[in-house]
Amino acid sequence: MPITDPHPEHLAAAPLWARMRDCAAGEDAVKARRLEYLPRPGGQSERAYRAYLARAVWYGATERTLNGLAGAIFRHPPVVEAPDTLARQLDSIAADGGPFEGLAQSVTREALLAGRAGLLADRPAEAEGDPYLALYPAEAILNWESAPLAGRQRLTRLVLREDMERCRELLLDATGQYRVRLWRRKSRQAGAYEIAQEHRPTRAGQPLDAIPFTFVGARSLSPAVEKPPLADLAGMNLAHYRNSADYEQSLFLTGQPTPWIAGRLEARERPTSIGSGTIWHLPEGCSVGMLEFTGAGLEALRQAMLDKEARMVQLGARLLEAPKRAAETAEAVRLRGEAEASSLSILAETVGRGLTQALRRLAWWQGLDPESVTIRLNRDFVEARLAAPEILALVESWQRGAISRHTLYDNLRAGEVLPPGRDFAEEESLIAAETA
Repeated sequence: MPITDPHPEHLAAAPLWARMRDCAAGEDAVKARRLEYLPRPGGQSERAYRAYLARAVWYGATERTLNGLAGAIFRHPPVVEAPDTLARQLDSIAADGGPFEGLAQSVTREALLAGRAGLLADRPAEAEGDPYLALYPAEAILNWESAPLAGRQRLTRLVLREDMERCRELLLDATGQYRVRLWRRKSRQAGAYEIAQEHRPTRAGQPLDAIPFTFVGARSLSPAVEKPPLADLAGMNLAHYRNSADYEQSLFLTGQPTPWIAGRLEARERPTSIGSGTIWHLPEGCSVGMLEFTGAGLEALRQAMLDKEARMVQLGARLLEAPKRAAETAEAVRLRGEAEASSLSILAETVGRGLTQALRRLAWWQGLDPESVTIRLNRDFVEARLAAPEILALVESWQRGAISRHTLYDNLRAGEVLPPGRDFAEEESLIAAETA
């Protein structure tokens, strides 16, 4: 079969991924799809539809929620444990030379928006240079195959789209050795591809026996396609957009008072303009007035939009919620976001495991201990900084012997008084240095 043939799961999910990208990109991307997201009312001309489309309002719930949830995860930087050799490479670990934290943020956003991403551990084919991590979005992971090897399912073939002209095929050959093929389209007119390059990556001169690729989903590291966490929110966002088009169209048609004249008028007597400074000379017996909309239809459309905005808040758009009149306690904030935080915790834990697995492949490839690599993403999404009276109460408890110094440290760290990543021994040494 052609190298660009997609996996059935990829084919089924592609329209949803495109919809998610458009919703996150905003108004211009959504309106560019025209009839796909905003059907034309029956009997409406093309010219009238263009005006109908222009008046529609896009409510950026998907984009703002994506930014807010990703920001909550990276409110504190990832905790990275790695050998010094690998740690020194983290500032340029991505395929484009970018740092690890930027790569981690990109993977997290892909998991939130598309529910899927992939990380390929690779190194230059021409020389034994330092390996790096290449991020592939869901759309670029075209096809994959798995088979039972040594008693467990293992990835045996993977096709990645580099761009419209190139594809990368990763496979285990008949001998179980890892092989890479680069396919290039024969010409811009032809759809066929041909192998332009083929090589066998090695480690210390020995071929690899596994494909160094990590699938990262919202809930698992499985190759199976998952539903994006923000899919329901994006669907509600589009429904709100369609409501707004009808609402704005109704406002346009009914919001401007229209004059009427009752009586017998000759053609030459009919007014041709309206406004201050304009005098109408009408025959005797004519009456005039203004047509104004007084029905409840507009209010029903407006209420439908408000209902959808409230449901978007429930589906994850917490940042769109109107400010409370009274200040909320930290506990109230935590309870209000409990369900959202639970799903976000699962995603943060999954992405952390995916990043760990990918970095362990790099460590192994360089002869380092893979088990010494661990990545943990922040799962404390709501700020819980201790207030001054609470800090004083903790210090007094420690001074009176009610709690240990270690317990005091744990509470100050949980209360975000101490910087993230500083352990108890480091804090103790700093205190000792200042005391000296």
